[in-house]
Amino acid sequence: MQAQVAPGQQAYNPQAPVQQIAPPPMPQSLKCNSCGAPLKPSAGLALVVCAYCGAATTIGAGGAAQVIQKHFMLASTIGQEQALTAGGQWLNKGLLRRKVAETSDLGNTVLKFVPYWVVPTTVVADYQGTRGTGVAQMRSETTGGKILGGALFALNAAAMANQKNRNVQPQVTRVRDRIQISKNIPVVAVRGYTKYQPEGGYEFNEAAKVNFDKRQSGGAEVMDGDVTEAEAKQLAGGQAQKIAEREAKKRVDSLESIQVYPTMADGELLHVPVFFVEYAHKGKAMFIAIDGNAGHVMNGERPAVALW
Repeated sequence: MQAQVAPGQQAYNPQAPVQQIAPPPMPQSLKCNSCGAPLKPSAGLALVVCAYCGAATTIGAGGAAQVIQKHFMLASTIGQEQALTAGGQWLNKGLLRRKVAETSDLGNTVLKFVPYWVVPTTVVADYQGTRGTGVAQMRSETTGGKILGGALFALNAAAMANQKNRNVQPQVTRVRDRIQISKNIPVVAVRGYTKYQPEGGYEFNEAAKVNFDKRQSGGAEVMDGDVTEAEAKQLAGGQAQKIAEREAKKRVDSLESIQVYPTMADGELLHVPVFFVEYAHKGKAMFIAIDGNAGHVMNGERPAVALW
């Protein structure tokens, strides 16, 4: 299948490496194109937020600067206490986890406005597999398809026991179908901030976005970025692959093959308030990243099984 690519869109090539843009040489003087104030970007940065007016400026080849026109932000609507409450509820969620939050040691909690490229992505995926044991339904009803290690083994065992107790032979059928999904995929625009990357197809509440105004940050750190929009599109294609595979696994018990054809359109820059929480459970350091606008956990680590 050859995906059709509309003008302004970029087809995902899974074989192509993510383009690594060499940091441009920093000019002796660089001014904000919006207010004229001096900019002092560090080497390697792809976008810089003006400390005076808050405009985001991209740094091109040779230090050429251009103000990003599509620059928005989400307001922080929760405080630290609410963020910790949301994180604790997420830690304790699941049949195989009990009082994880209560038995963990809280570390640092930091609020930052983190830049994300939000990339509109259309995903078409052709998949095939088998269905009939009930694992797919149980997987969908437990943790939204995100099951690890012993938990997945337990689901398979439960499904087999269910069939045996009912003296019913499983009617395994082969499934071949197509998935079509549209997502606004966020890609963290700071290299090395993988823990701030939303997982599981998480999307920000773009209906609440407003034009970026640094004064609305409440004094929290507003981060610059070093990931270009071209890189973000390529990375969004990789996220689209994961989203399609996750959706397919909800529909079959055994996924045999999948071909994913994502197409990415031009995106926008969105600064999002993120509470980053560090904690330790039984001596193991873990983290939670919480969307400070919606109050939801968008990434994190927690024990797969914690019953005592």
